[in-house]
Amino acid sequence: MFETPHPDPLASSPSPASPGSLRWIAVAAGVALAAGVARHLLFRAVERNAFVTPTDETSTEIPVPWSSMPVRHTTFASGDRELHARFVPAARHDAPALMVCHGDNETLADWLPVQAMLAESGIASFVFDYSGYGRSSGRPSVRHLRQDAMIAYRQFLAAAPAASRRVVLGHSLGSGILLDVARHFAPQPDGYVIAAGFSSARRAAVQTGRVPAWAAWLLPDPWDNAARASRLERPLLVVHSRADAVFAHVHAERVAAAARHLHQLVMHDAMPHGAAIEPDHIAAFWLPIVRYVQELDTTPQHEIGARVEVVEAGGEYSQSRNSRENPHKNSDSMRVPGKQ
Repeated sequence: MFETPHPDPLASSPSPASPGSLRWIAVAAGVALAAGVARHLLFRAVERNAFVTPTDETSTEIPVPWSSMPVRHTTFASGDRELHARFVPAARHDAPALMVCHGDNETLADWLPVQAMLAESGIASFVFDYSGYGRSSGRPSVRHLRQDAMIAYRQFLAAAPAASRRVVLGHSLGSGILLDVARHFAPQPDGYVIAAGFSSARRAAVQTGRVPAWAAWLLPDPWDNAARASRLERPLLVVHSRADAVFAHVHAERVAAAARHLHQLVMHDAMPHGAAIEPDHIAAFWLPIVRYVQELDTTPQHEIGARVEVVEAGGEYSQSRNSRENPHKNSDSMRVPGKQ
């Protein structure tokens, strides 16, 4: 009988890697490790210098002359930090309510005129200062701001338990903070607003000069607003200005184009980046936001190809994904308390 031949162990074993190939593998691993370390160090360096954190010396004991409602100044814990917030109710206990994630270099004091206007418009509002901003303790970081927003949302729900609808707004820096955590909100708000926001932290860092364009690929993108807007399951209103010198209007257009349930893209003319809190611009800037909060249809929009409108102040026009000819005029006016 024939014996089954045994395989030659020398013939079947893989040939050892050559010294040259081992060197290339080691070089590739070293480059990957160095790139990872560089990304981490660059991110930490940018993060340390990314935030402008003003203090707030406004007394919380000073009465608010424009409001007949009790203004509530509150504090709450976020990790080992104490955050400060202000809730201004509207006349009706079931009025719609708006939570604000404010921008960089802003505090509660900057948002007092806006909250006054919202109260007069029948909208309750909740604004809070992040870690390190205003009177809030601690230091801002992506991780801390994420925690702050999550806990602030729970405080917002508790402050307006009977609200007929709830909307959350992110202004400037707050657009990234809001969209970073929006998918974790429970229950979900009825709608979202992005005002003077950016499409991604990486693009914003390059545009504002914090990172040179050649190094942008090294920077992680913790706030990819366009990508996250595509995953929102509630209507999104995007408000921006063509004259915004901090974040160009293409940022808003990218977010609006990516949004799964876009309600409207409002593009103002000749307004600065901080128009949302500047007394001379508050009334005009907030008009479409107030209307959205007051009249928001909470029925889910299941069609991704939903209508997109662009409204321009001064010679307004509208456009949709399917048509660019749809005239739209807006003659309403709003009054900011303290201004004639």
